[in-house]
Amino acid sequence: MATSLFKMPFDIEKTKVRRIYASEDLKNCQAGTMTCDKIQQIYGDLQFMELHEDRPCTYTSLVTSIDGKIAFADAPQGPLIAKLNRCDPAGADADWWILNMLRSLSDAVMLGAGTMNAEADYTCHVFDQDLEDMRISAGKPPVPWNIITSLDATDIPFDHLLFHTPEVPVMISTSKAGLEIVREKIKNDYFAVTASSVEEVTPALIDEMKANANKVLVLATGDKVPDSKTALYILKKFGIDRMLIETPSYMHFLVAQKMMDELFLNYSCLYIGGQALSIGKFGKEFGSQDHPHTKMLSIHSHSDHFFYLRHKLIYD
Repeated sequence: MATSLFKMPFDIEKTKVRRIYASEDLKNCQAGTMTCDKIQQIYGDLQFMELHEDRPCTYTSLVTSIDGKIAFADAPQGPLIAKLNRCDPAGADADWWILNMLRSLSDAVMLGAGTMNAEADYTCHVFDQDLEDMRISAGKPPVPWNIITSLDATDIPFDHLLFHTPEVPVMISTSKAGLEIVREKIKNDYFAVTASSVEEVTPALIDEMKANANKVLVLATGDKVPDSKTALYILKKFGIDRMLIETPSYMHFLVAQKMMDELFLNYSCLYIGGQALSIGKFGKEFGSQDHPHTKMLSIHSHSDHFFYLRHKLIYD
């Protein structure tokens, strides 16, 4: 059954992008996924390379300037990098729709507490009714799990709309120290699971999570900071095969941990420069002798002013 969550109309002709490059690797994709007429008309075929046994397949979708900035210094709202492209304002609609497409193909979406603090009405549901209908027809829940990631839960706004929207299933991934903060501040019914290693993740633990899936699920791994290897293992065993990472800082962390698979980087042809926010700015940079590479999987174009690039990460 369709949700009552806010939806937006997307004009197919105005939103449509054209594929101008495709890697030969895409012919060897092994992980089939959902599709519908709207995806085929706007974006074309989209298949994922592979799934993993021990964690979800992870990918992000970010819009950047030509110099890699993800926000203006004087107006830090991320969507403005797309919306203020005066040469192709409709390219921003395609950027937003691609994010919604990736949400619709995901079992979960990871968001940061910082985003929740900045945007009081932020929920990671699917804003295109046709894409939500695709999920329902495929037997999926209409809304992917919204997973809040936080080191110690002290930055989570527990009065946020996300905790008051029953149609959006919510998890929190934090540390064992963070679990104590959750217990103190959360107002929702919740169910907590703790694990210090993948060896502690038993079928019984996963069954308990599934039995309590109508509550806020809290994953507590690691003592002071989350153990992402264990947390992602729990999510995989819970049934999260594909996960969209919407928090740039956690995306950068996963790259450092060699647990990020793909980057959908939408390229708005404007220049910012200076000290404006860039991807991974708050994390440790890679050095000249140790850094990941990428392979371009596809390039789509909306115009000469807006491009949509899909990268596969390559680790040593």
